[in-house]
Amino acid sequence: MVRENVNIILEEVIKEAQAINIPVPSNINKQVYINPRPKRRFGCCSTKGGKFNIEISEFLLKANEDKIRGVIAHEVLHTCRGCRDHGPRWKEYAKKMNDAYGYNIKRVSSFEELGLEIIARPEEQSEIKYIIKCLNCGKEYPRQRFTCVMQKIEA
Repeated sequence: MVRENVNIILEEVIKEAQAINIPVPSNINKQVYINPRPKRRFGCCSTKGGKFNIEISEFLLKANEDKIRGVIAHEVLHTCRGCRDHGPRWKEYAKKMNDAYGYNIKRVSSFEELGLEIIARPEEQSEIKYIIKCLNCGKEYPRQRFTCVMQKIEA
């Protein structure tokens, strides 16, 4: 998939949603951000400066166009009022899009469903430098780098 095509797909998905009376707002950034960092997440919807930003992971560009379109549609639905999570209204809109256009929008998809090779988890690729351990349950969380969240942990 050519990077520029995802912006066209975004525009088409917005028009599809509006055509079936899904109240997609007009303040969506028209440029899809392609993020090279995520290894497990396919897409993301965030807000900045009063605009919604749609992001997809770079590895998703290896998927078929219809799978990319589905991920973008999933994220566009998060721009609708009351749809920041995967609650009843988001599910209602996802069903409308699925029924009208043959999408398979759902809360979570797998690499296999999208026709992608599973990317190894970061901890499988390199050395673990930190382990966060819950003092209540004892569960351990391996980490490669010291993050801002770790700075806030009380010993």
